Amino acid sequence: EVRRYDASGLHMWTSGQEGEAPGEYKGLRLIRGCPGSAITVFDWSLDRVTELDLDGNVGKTYSLAAMGIEPYIHLLCLIDGGWAFAPHPDIESMREALDIKEGETYRTITSLQRTQGDSVVTLRSGIPGDDRTYFGHGTDGPRNWGRELVFAATTTGLWYGSADDYELQHVGWTGQVTRIARWTGPDLSVTNKQLERYREAWAAMYRGPDEQQRFLQDRWPDMRGRLPKRLPAYADLVPLADGSVWVVTHRWRSPEREVHLLDSDGYWQRRLTIPARSSLLDAGLDWVLLQERGEQGEPTVALYRLVENGRSSSK
Repeated sequence: EVRRYDASGLHMWTSGQEGEAPGEYKGLRLIRGCPGSAITVFDWSLDRVTELDLDGNVGKTYSLAAMGIEPYIHLLCLIDGGWAFAPHPDIESMREALDIKEGETYRTITSLQRTQGDSVVTLRSGIPGDDRTYFGHGTDGPRNWGRELVFAATTTGLWYGSADDYELQHVGWTGQVTRIARWTGPDLSVTNKQLERYREAWAAMYRGPDEQQRFLQDRWPDMRGRLPKRLPAYADLVPLADGSVWVVTHRWRSPEREVHLLDSDGYWQRRLTIPARSSLLDAGLDWVLLQERGEQGEPTVALYRLVENGRSSSK
């Protein structure tokens, strides 16, 4: 469901429920900055876009498949009313070509595409996509701590990166790479402290010492063996109206997550540390919107203003 709150945090309305009818959803993502629509949501399970008005009423609903658009999880609005996305990879063909066996990991190859009128054009192809693990019997899934392709739209093109290192590329609407951003960061090698934190988080989900001990003996060794030796350099991008972009680090790198601001030319500007048990929902040049969790796991949303002296204040 979609919920709207006013600037003071007062709940105004809730729209939607689980299902497949108009105004119902099975896999929901809000899409930022769509022109001509107050609120736009993408149902990645149904490959459907729904537009809502400011009161939560369902307006236009349309199938992406009917338009020849097949996004894999992420869909971006463009200022000209079009869409940008990475299409569904042919996972079975990739596994067959690479001769992937049960329990092995591999990486998909994908492309970046956009709509142009009634057509779909490819901006970049042969891009490293997501790390996946093959479980056998024709099934696989995302690799724990795996790298993912991330991308964000600006007025001049798409920033994108594969999280192998601290680097992003900017591809223009003609398909040419126009800028490359590189910055420095901590060593990405997985540490024992990170492994311990991950193991403890999993063990805490089991009830009682007996179940936790069974997890440590039966499941953890296999999980530990499937983890990569390096963490992804980043996990998400949040674009801003001026062409700059916030780069969000991987959540298991440390309890406190970092976000790095790159300007429209790809030059590093500043770093912001987000408190533990928080995640970034949205951001501007001088504010961040965080989802936070209390000691009992209860979720809250907080808007913080960023100030030059390094202190922040909650609104």
